[in-house]
Amino acid sequence: MNIESIFLLNYRNYSEQYIKLDPGINIFYGENAQGKTNIVEAVYLLTMGKSHRTQRYNEMVKWDENDSRICIKFKKDDFDYNIDFVMKRNQKKQIKVNGIRLEKLSDILGKLNTVIFSPDHMKIIKEGPSERRKFIDSILSQTKPKYYYNINQYLKVLAQRNMLLCNEKNIEVIEKTLDIWDHQLIEYGSKIIVDRQIFIDGIDKKAWKINKELSGGREDFHLKYMPSTGGGKYEINDIKKDFEKKLIDARAYDMRRKMTNYGPHRDELSLFINEKEVRNYGSQGQQRSALLSLKISEMDYIKDETGTTPVLLLDDVFSELDKNRQGFLISFIKNVQVIITCTEYENLYLGDKSKYKIFNVINGKVYDK
Repeated sequence: MNIESIFLLNYRNYSEQYIKLDPGINIFYGENAQGKTNIVEAVYLLTMGKSHRTQRYNEMVKWDENDSRICIKFKKDDFDYNIDFVMKRNQKKQIKVNGIRLEKLSDILGKLNTVIFSPDHMKIIKEGPSERRKFIDSILSQTKPKYYYNINQYLKVLAQRNMLLCNEKNIEVIEKTLDIWDHQLIEYGSKIIVDRQIFIDGIDKKAWKINKELSGGREDFHLKYMPSTGGGKYEINDIKKDFEKKLIDARAYDMRRKMTNYGPHRDELSLFINEKEVRNYGSQGQQRSALLSLKISEMDYIKDETGTTPVLLLDDVFSELDKNRQGFLISFIKNVQVIITCTEYENLYLGDKSKYKIFNVINGKVYDK
């Protein structure tokens, strides 16, 4: 996977900008609030069809303009691709791949594969289970289109079920309607649980190996997936039976609480170093190492699943890593295209600078160094 060029028109603080990238490491440096992260966001937007910073597309259109455009040309498996993404204020987004318009935003998934890594991703380690579920969902959505479909259908059904639970109508009527929603919830939810369990089993082995090397053999890093239903079961029929039983047993409780208390939306992913939970007992260094291990594992997983090495987006990450971890990260990405943002590049631990292309970002303009 290799991004050849990025074109921005009326995007965030960019009026018009063309950027030709190097197939290796690309460093965008400059003061804060100049537009470095906007470049990373634009690439991620064409990966997932949505920003990692906001849910409001209007925010990405330059404040004094009515429409915005991002065009990225890249090579994947020896084929040339051109993704053209147009946003107009309060209108439907338009996406074309090699000139063919996509019907849905989600159709963009799997075209341009990237892994994004920023200090904000420490939320995966430090905050609640929703952040770790997002981590799982973003990777599986890139690599398994059916997973993305299932998770979206599940969330729609879940919203309908919760709306019904908030209804003050006759209880008998509610219970009959719940049977309909429960059937769909079980169908989609069970498939999600199976995919998550297989994914965690695989990435756990990768992360363990990476963290073992990073810690000099001193630490055992493991991931443990804890679904709220169907735990320990891999056969989908067994998961469905367990899920159905949980929903039936908890129905009165759900009706009192006016929410659904079992299902993939309640799942947890816990991270452990030497059998102690990283979130509560890990040092700052261990937490950073855990995240670094996860992100490198994510790259490896996407490569295994798609047959293509993803582009790595490092948004102000090096300021959070000591030289040991910087060097460790660079050792894993020698043959990967990388986009790095930072305030200054002179102190980055990057090795042979002849392989780097450096850009200076000043107030929505990018200059070759």
